[in-house]
This record gives sequence, structure tokens and C-alpha cells, in this order.
Amino acid sequence: MEGKSAKKKFTMPNTFVVISIFIMIATVLTWIIPSGTFDRAFDEATGRTLVVPGTFKLVTHTPVSLPQMVMSIYDGMVDAANIVFFTFFSYGFMVMLIRVGAFDAGVGALIRRLKDKKQFAMPLIAIIFSLMGASFGIYEESYGFVPVVMSMGVALGYDPFYGAIAVLGGIATGYAAASINPYTVAIAQTIGELPLFSGMGFRWLCYVCFMTLFLSCMCRYGRMVKADPKKSYVYGVEFPFLSSSTQDELVSKEFTTRHKISLLICLGTVIAFAFGAIRYGWYFSELSAIFIVMMFVVGLVNKQSINETCDAFVDISKNILFAAFVIGLSRAILIVLQKGQIIDTICFYFSNGLAGMSKTVAAEAMFGFQTLLNLFIPSGSGQAVTSMPLMIPLSDLLKINRQIAVLAFQFGDGFSNIFWPTACAVLCAISGVPINKWWKFFAPYCLFATVLGAALIAAAVSINYGPF
Repeated sequence: MEGKSAKKKFTMPNTFVVISIFIMIATVLTWIIPSGTFDRAFDEATGRTLVVPGTFKLVTHTPVSLPQMVMSIYDGMVDAANIVFFTFFSYGFMVMLIRVGAFDAGVGALIRRLKDKKQFAMPLIAIIFSLMGASFGIYEESYGFVPVVMSMGVALGYDPFYGAIAVLGGIATGYAAASINPYTVAIAQTIGELPLFSGMGFRWLCYVCFMTLFLSCMCRYGRMVKADPKKSYVYGVEFPFLSSSTQDELVSKEFTTRHKISLLICLGTVIAFAFGAIRYGWYFSELSAIFIVMMFVVGLVNKQSINETCDAFVDISKNILFAAFVIGLSRAILIVLQKGQIIDTICFYFSNGLAGMSKTVAAEAMFGFQTLLNLFIPSGSGQAVTSMPLMIPLSDLLKINRQIAVLAFQFGDGFSNIFWPTACAVLCAISGVPINKWWKFFAPYCLFATVLGAALIAAAVSINYGPF
């Protein structure tokens, strides 16, 4: 009989618990920070409603009560419904490719063709997704590809997390270091009255620097897992929506005409929604419609009846419920902050606090401010229309080129998406990776990216990046 019971080892709380803690912290902040608001006006140039600088005023304090905090969970579920149902339909289509065997056969054919160059497959995928984020501003639209690339990671001898890193880490890095992102760079430059996509040479240099950092971190993790699967950060975690075929099994699979047609349908779907999003502004409703139709087309190509496809979709959806609840729960944090009317107050006091600083210090402070603000406004375009009308006049006052203010916003908004729970909880839910496992890789990477971002902003100040 032991004299003393052994101390319990600390375990990271469940993802739901982590997000709930942040909901409670947000609620407490609504009691501490006074409520305030800026006037807003519609801007013809950007087609968006912008904050009007100099109009901040305190309003009647509206702290969030305990019942309101609990009700914000339901409100968050409703508010995030577009992302939730888009996730269901995009996953339904992509996982259907796995169910009918097209994905396994296609990856097997790819492995046979790559032979001894298989180690380049995942980094290449990461680069492709990063360019999609950097050029087209694609982010949420990538969610449907996550289970496919995660399965590919397993097939190539890595782990599911390696595939999630390639897609979600790659696209987040490209989105943050973008040169012509229409949802961040274009909006911020339009608000700052800068020539559209001006200064892209320096931003492409930043993209190369950040992608070099990301790929080195990603490949280091991949080599570690390849050498010892037990060192995987998700060792023992189940991913029921993924293909479970081994590499040898995939190599032996026949790549039939039906499989080829199914994968061509997938490629055509990607091209269609990328073209529609860029050309016609399609978003969740249009993209979901494409995924729904193509899911049934893939089923028919592979001789599935409509009933069988429906049954398969219902079965697939069971595995997405966790993701759906996490997405809605994380949105509750934003709902609480909006009810307490403290987001504008935070923006006002932080922007005032930057006055009087030196150019370099002020530019770095802008970067820090935008990074913190992304906890409260996890939306690139939403953050742009809230903060840039304040940052642009401030940069003029401090004699900092507006281009640098845009760069600080861009870095601050982008990289913290993979760390702050208001944003990364969604990515964890999409990939099925517990948030503590997610942070184990992405927290150090986010720190390294922040240091690199600060160095690049300092360099931008020193070379007078602009010229305006």
C-alpha cells in the first residue's frame, strides 16, 4: 500500500473546455473595459462600411451577464452556420472520393510515378496552397481538401497531422504573406488610398522568407515522424474520416477509368469554384451548391445509387459534428465581445497609445496591435475595415509610409489565425486535431513567424518601403 497517492499528471483540457475558458475571459473583459463605438459610413471605393476616425464615443456600459454568455453559444452556432454547412458539404464531396476508392487509387498511381521522390509531394502541396492564399485570398475554401491531403500524408508514411500542416499551415502562411490577396492587401490599400497591389516586390520577398521558415518547420516534423511514428504529435488520436490504406496497399491498387474520371471531376470542381470566387464573387452558398451536385455526380460515375450516396453523406456527416460544434462555440467569443461593445474601445485606446513613438517602434507596435486585434476580430476583411481607418491617419502622423501600416496589418492578421483560439479552433475542428496537439507544432512556428515578421517590418522602415 502506497503511503501517498501519486500526483496526477497535467493533461490539456478538451478543446471545448479551452474555448469555453476564452468565452469566460471575454465575458469578464466586458465588465472591465468600457463600452464604446465609432461611427461607420459606407465607402464607395471599397464597397464596405468603414470606421470613421475621430468619432469614438463611450456608450452605456453593456457588460455580458452569465445568462447572456451561455446564450452566446447558441448565437455563435447560428452566426457560424455558413461555415458549418459549407464544411459538411465540402467534406461530403472530398470524403466521397475516398469512399469510392478514387483517392486511394490516384495516390497509389502518384506514389508509383514519384518512386524515390515521394518526400517532395507534401512540400509541393503546401506551396500550392500557400500560393492560393497569397494570390486569390482562399482560406475557408480549402477546408474540403483537408481530409484528402491528411490521408495522403498517411499514405506517404507520415501521420495525418502532417497533411493538415501542409494544407492549413501552407494556406495560412500564404494568406499572411500575400502579395495580391484581394481580402487583405486590396482592401487595406484601398482604405489607405494606395495604388492597388503597389509594393508587391517587397511582399513577394516576404512570402519567400516566410515560406522558407514554414517549409523548414514542416519538413523537420515530417522527418521526425517518418523516423519514429510514436513521436507523432497525434499518436493515438483517431481520425475516422480518413483513408486507412497503407502505402503498399495503395501502390497495388488499380487506377481505373472511373477513378480517373472521379479525380478529373474533383479537378474541374476546384477550377470552377476558384474561377467563380474570383470572377463572380461566389462564396459559401455557391460553393456549397457545387460540392453537393458534384458529390452525387461522383457517386453516379462509380455506380452508386442516389440512396447509397445519401447514406454515405449521412455517415460522413457524423464525423463532422465535432468540427461543427467547435466552429460555433469559437464564434461565441466574438458574439460576447460584440454584445459588450468593447472591440471599438480596444481599437481606440491602442491606436492612441501608439502616438509619440519612433518610426520603428511604432511600426512594430502596429504589428503587435493587429496581432492582438485578431483575437477579437478573426476576419481579414473585418479587421481591415475596423483598424485601417485608424492606422492610416496614425501612420501619417508618425511619418510612417502607409505601405508599412498595410504590411503590419497583413502580418498581424494572418499568422495569429493559426494560434488564437477564435480562429485556430476552427482549423483544429476541421482537421480533427486536438487543440493542445495543434499548439505543440503551431505555437513555436507562430512565434518564429512573429519574430521574422518584426524583422521584415524593421527592414521596411529602414528602406523607407513605399514610397507612400
